[in-house]
Amino acid sequence: MQKISSVFGFLYDVHSLQNKTSKEIMEHFLNLEKALQHGDSKDIDAVDLSSELKAISRRVARCTSPHDVLNFILKNNLTDSVPNTVIALRILLTLPVSVASGERSFSKLKLIKTYLRTSMLQERLVGLATLSIEHDIAKVIELMELVSTFAKAKARKIKF
Repeated sequence: MQKISSVFGFLYDVHSLQNKTSKEIMEHFLNLEKALQHGDSKDIDAVDLSSELKAISRRVARCTSPHDVLNFILKNNLTDSVPNTVIALRILLTLPVSVASGERSFSKLKLIKTYLRTSMLQERLVGLATLSIEHDIAKVIELMELVSTFAKAKARKIKF
């Protein structure tokens, strides 16, 4: 988590970049560029990202989350104008908050799969895994009310 924060942390508050020196800012961008590089191919360009974020930071409100910044860019059709910013924000927003949720999903899936073996279809397995993972939500659902609503919606009797 600290590694992710050190690489992507500046994207959580683009306005804070205005209070830093050019050297500090470029250090952040170069660090991100290096993190998103594989061999000779780079996902972003640090120099372009610098100018893009300066332009975006003037147009969005203070304390705007990365999700809101990306929504602003998409809503105003600025994707082609700030491609490096869009790539950096998309990668940041798709990183898991922690690995615990992924591990919990696979753990539940393993329990279900072990119990029922391979005698079920993928769709049923996914449904059972979702119920198992989201058991807190499943507990509070009124089953009788849900069945009644479904039955009313799917009733085949026609009143004359």
